[in-house]
Order: sequence, then structure tokens, then C-alpha cells
Amino acid sequence: MIRGRFASPAWLLLPALALASGCAKEPQPDNAALKAAIESVNVRFAEAFAHRDVAALGQLYAADAHAFPPGSRPVEGRTAIQDMWKGVLGMPVGRIQRTTVEVGGNGDTAWETGRYALIGTNGGTMDEGEYIVLWKHDANGWKLYRHMWTSNTPQQAADTTQSARP
Repeated sequence: MIRGRFASPAWLLLPALALASGCAKEPQPDNAALKAAIESVNVRFAEAFAHRDVAALGQLYAADAHAFPPGSRPVEGRTAIQDMWKGVLGMPVGRIQRTTVEVGGNGDTAWETGRYALIGTNGGTMDEGEYIVLWKHDANGWKLYRHMWTSNTPQQAADTTQSARP
């Protein structure tokens, strides 16, 4: 027989109540509104890209952003990211198409997955792949915080016909 404070059947409900109240999640933002907000930044990204405006591209990133382009070392900070895009825009690329596939978030952070295509100035597809962005919300709206993408274009093998010299 159980005696004392453990004798009450109400005690058996306490763990369940604690779990139920402790596991409640913060309210999720409306995913449709979040997706629309992120897609509007993506439209500004595509416009800045098409106009070769690296300063406008840079302003879409958080000051402490990092970019992780395929086949390259990470790029840290807005100025370095602008320089990275300046290099990309130095090629015969005309525009970028970004298609959001999925978004989610909570409060001041969000994530996005999507697909992209780089369209050359001749109208042909130069590259395509997938991307993921971690977004950060500040006083000026949503900013790209961590930006990583892959390329579906096979990498060319290194030339191994020349011997390495010291």
C-alpha cells in the first residue's frame, strides 16, 4: 500500500501534465507568409544578379553571413561575398533562376531548400543545382545567413599529365 504524498491518484497525473506543458512548441509562423517573404528576397536577389549589382546582392546577406560555394573554400562576411559574386558575374552569365522547394522557421530564423539555374548570356543553361539557406531576421527583414549550394555539373578532372615540381 502506498502512503503519504504518493497515495493520491492526482500525483500520477503530474508527470503527464509536466510533459504536456513542457513539450508545447512556440507558435510556428505562417509557412505561406514565410515562404512569400523569402521568395520576395529571392526575386530581389535575381534582379540584383541580372543587373550585376554586387552591392545590392551583398545587402541581401547578413553582415556576418557565410557562403559555401561548390568546389571553393567558404566565404565569410558581406564584403567577401560581394567579391565572390563579382567573380561569378565576370563570367558570361546572364541571370539566375531560384525556385523555393521548402521553407520552415521559428521566430527570427528560417531555412529554405531550393533549386537554381544559371542562365548564360546566350540563353543556355550554364549550371544548375540545389541550395539551402539559413535565414536570419533583423530590423531590415530576412537576410541570407548561411548559403550553401551544389552543382549538378560534373567537375572536370585535374590534369595529371604534368609532373609536380618543387
